[in-house]
Amino acid sequence: MLEGFVTYPQDFVKLYREKGLWADKTIGEELDGAVARYPDRIALACEGQHVTYRELGIKATRLALHFIDKGLRPYDRVIVQLPNELEFAYCFYATMKTGAIPIMALPAHRSAEITFFAQFTGAVAHFMPARFKDFSHQSLSREVREKAPDMTLQFVSGAPVEEGMISISELLEDRIEERLPASRLADYRPDPLEPALFQLSGGTTGVPKIIPRTHNDYSLNFKAVGDICAVTEESVLGIAIPVNHNFALSCPGLLGGLYRGAKVVLIPSPRTETVLDAIGKERITIMPTPPALLIRWMEFPQLRGYDLSSLRYVIAGGARLNAEVAKKIKPVLGCDYFQNLGMGEGMGFWSRIGDGEDMLLNSQGAPMFDEDEVRVVDENEKDVPYGERGELLVRGPITIRGYYNSPEYNNKAFTADGFYRTGDVVRMYKGRYLSVEGRIKDTINRGAEKISAEEVENHILAHPDVENCAYVAMPDRVLGEKGCAFVLAKPGRTLNLPDLQAFLKDERNITVFKLPERLEMVDAFPMTNVGKIDKKELRRIIAEKMEEDEKARE
Repeated sequence: MLEGFVTYPQDFVKLYREKGLWADKTIGEELDGAVARYPDRIALACEGQHVTYRELGIKATRLALHFIDKGLRPYDRVIVQLPNELEFAYCFYATMKTGAIPIMALPAHRSAEITFFAQFTGAVAHFMPARFKDFSHQSLSREVREKAPDMTLQFVSGAPVEEGMISISELLEDRIEERLPASRLADYRPDPLEPALFQLSGGTTGVPKIIPRTHNDYSLNFKAVGDICAVTEESVLGIAIPVNHNFALSCPGLLGGLYRGAKVVLIPSPRTETVLDAIGKERITIMPTPPALLIRWMEFPQLRGYDLSSLRYVIAGGARLNAEVAKKIKPVLGCDYFQNLGMGEGMGFWSRIGDGEDMLLNSQGAPMFDEDEVRVVDENEKDVPYGERGELLVRGPITIRGYYNSPEYNNKAFTADGFYRTGDVVRMYKGRYLSVEGRIKDTINRGAEKISAEEVENHILAHPDVENCAYVAMPDRVLGEKGCAFVLAKPGRTLNLPDLQAFLKDERNITVFKLPERLEMVDAFPMTNVGKIDKKELRRIIAEKMEEDEKARE
């Protein structure tokens, strides 16, 4: 068993197996099944390239054999930072076949995040693009390797590949299966009860938490969401958000689409023109998207110049879909939509085909399984009466029992009997459907990117002119929320937003989407009665200021 992994209790393992929920197959084996069922159908499309299921199976197996040859072994942690490209799928499935555990990093992550992932997990490999948006991930990887010397293997997609790095393209061309039989992979088959991959939590602590998803629970997730969203072999699933995300990877995402025999279109950029063009050219039928991108599509001035006639559904996820936005989807885009509340930690709530407008506008859906256990509790963790607001607690066959290697935090995040404290404030709506009312956790949800306030605060506090700070969410019509930094400067010092952003980006190496987008200098902070900065009051202050600014512009 992987040290630091919190297993499911044996009585629950027995229950989920007896109910037929867990198939005890690896995700690599699920791909093999799809290849056998749909060998000549198109599995993947990306920028005009098309790959059949048979070709996908061959390339995933070929890379898996190369990974073994390079020294990767079951449960080795590897950082996968590839963008939306064919190589992502090949590398991901190859790790599933070797038992290596990919850490699903984003191309936008920089030195601070990648160094943490490498050091905390003991990662031995890094998968990256040669260059992405004029940024050198190879230089980043060299920098990280100096701080995390266990990361000895560096795999690069595209060109040029620098000295000491391993070209993924060259591995894909090398028919190693003629020297090393594919049957060797049986020796490296991972246990389906063990982690298949690590997703990342936005979290409220200073660093992301590592979410271990097993082969059993993750397979159940993408199969069930595929059922709910009516994905078939005739479906065409478009993915424009980072495929590394849980939402894009398994809800139903890349994995759910391929399990059903669908064509999955990897769109390299979320730019509106790029997405709309891909929908028309590839005849996309279903698109997962955060509400922020959905709004951009619907407000795009040239929208009518694109052919969206193939689009049947959009899946709004990552953030709550505003009712006024939801009402416009059918008349503007000509398609229906799914509501959902999802979390990398597992349990998902989904609307169903045929749900009426009342359910779609006023709830985020119902749990996927009868075995999903849901509680809504007050601040003392007592169940509230049905329909009243409280914190959502969940336990079930796709919900983790603990973050990786985080025993102290797990004591806070999970109840003694294994319920995950989501931090979401909800109320039950009708039956098992629920409505999201807000959240307890101190995070900023910027267009479905969850930003830890404490993490950014720690970086801001490193600025030589900063005495204290608080990072809070401010409302944004398109993205839902953006980050606002309230800063108390040291005596005789001052600070402006461009200088703060430059410091965080250049000196602290944090991801661009985490940067503050507004700065408020203060002489003192509002405090709670227990002596903490009153962030609720700060959120009220910035919302009021923004409303005043808007009125002044009218």
